[in-house]
Amino acid sequence: MKNFAKLLVMALAVTLIASMFAIGVSAAAKTPADADPNTLKPGSDKVIFIKDAARDPITGAMIGKVEGDGSGTSPENPLQPKDHPLFDATANNPAYYYQTALYQATEQLKNTGGTIVLVGPCTFGFNESYGGATSSNRDVKTAEFKNNVIKFTSVYNGVDYRETADAKLILDANAHLAIHGSSIWDDITVVTGAKDRMFWFDYYATYIGEGFKVTPEDENQIGVPDHYLSLSMGHRYQQSSGENPVLVVKGGSFNNIWGAKWGDVSNYPVKNCNVRIFLEGEKTTVYGIVSGSCTATNGKLEFSGKVSITINGGTYMGDIFGVGPTGMSKTDGVVNITINDGVFKDLFSISEAQPEHTNNAPAVSVLDLSGFKGEKLQMAYLLAVKETFKEVKLPAGVTEQELADLLAAVPPETEPETDAPVTDAPVTTPKPTTTPKPTATPAPTTTPDADEGGEFPIAIVIIAAVAVVAIAAVVVVVVLKKKKAAK
Repeated sequence: MKNFAKLLVMALAVTLIASMFAIGVSAAAKTPADADPNTLKPGSDKVIFIKDAARDPITGAMIGKVEGDGSGTSPENPLQPKDHPLFDATANNPAYYYQTALYQATEQLKNTGGTIVLVGPCTFGFNESYGGATSSNRDVKTAEFKNNVIKFTSVYNGVDYRETADAKLILDANAHLAIHGSSIWDDITVVTGAKDRMFWFDYYATYIGEGFKVTPEDENQIGVPDHYLSLSMGHRYQQSSGENPVLVVKGGSFNNIWGAKWGDVSNYPVKNCNVRIFLEGEKTTVYGIVSGSCTATNGKLEFSGKVSITINGGTYMGDIFGVGPTGMSKTDGVVNITINDGVFKDLFSISEAQPEHTNNAPAVSVLDLSGFKGEKLQMAYLLAVKETFKEVKLPAGVTEQELADLLAAVPPETEPETDAPVTDAPVTTPKPTTTPKPTATPAPTTTPDADEGGEFPIAIVIIAAVAVVAIAAVVVVVVLKKKKAAK
């Protein structure tokens, strides 16, 4: 009996400690709830310069090494990646990103933060990414630098390497870029070599500056939504709870912007997520969808929490949804969309949730135009495509009827006789009646990465272990009681 008592005490102690650990794991948010990306600065003065070595024009494989000593300490000595100890060339799906200068530069800065300067082209495609051998959705990952802020740029010490050395980050076929830490992106050009390319930010605070430019590699795809970069604030292969993703965008042209998760893997719900998106700047253009939640159409994927989208400028040609096709898994969801300025002439719709969503609509949804400082006609365009909101706030003295009359008085426009000039933030043209409505990028059905935790996050494993210990203790008690009664 004494041995049993000791065993029971030990079991309860293990249960208590494991429970506390599990709670701690699930409660740790990657970004503070009040984080402001506008205040982000590189975590240290350390600077690493990167570029590709010369590439074979046919195979695309790098030939030889970069110039200089390979230390990455100056533009003349860009980082030469070494064979990484974690890289396994014999694996079924080798993690090629370990061998890239980008990964190894972020690994050097993961404990301090700093600045990474692209001083030439850096291409990321199949041979720099990780994933299924035939998948069109593979990932190029950075090291986990967490809240040690890293700035990514091509302008340093007065030199713009985009002009002097054709510096650019090229996302080719198969590759997405996974950024595992709080980051700044400014004065840098991203070229999309295939459609539906994406950055995902693992719930960390992110700032995209006015000098961020996106352009398709194929000039024939300029202005085609799915040939522009998309942004996702979440993690593709992990469930989350209590995260606070926050994104500030001040420049660049994009396909879709998602406040949480991109993907349809139903094993990774997004719970109690506090999403904040700030979009502004004359050069910001979104061709597709702005949404505070997830892309997935799989009804089993959960999203719950609060969404705040603030638009202070930019041009919008697709849809703005508080939440996407999953709706809200709880009945207390909140959506606030505040619009203070911008161009909305070609916007298709704005609503609290994507039409035909699963689960619940937000319990609270507000479209706040009370601080609108732009042209009143742009506000009229907004209201003309407004769908469901629980509340709409207009500036003092402005009525919906006044805005409807203003829009009705606009004379019809004709198509221009010549093609409009191509710019990073193109001038909007009248929306033709035959233009198909842009849709969200199809949710991928990729297999989760083994090094990202797979289908069993640690908190779930710990809780399951706790349950097993508790059940075992109960069984021991019952058995001993039966033996005692038998005597």
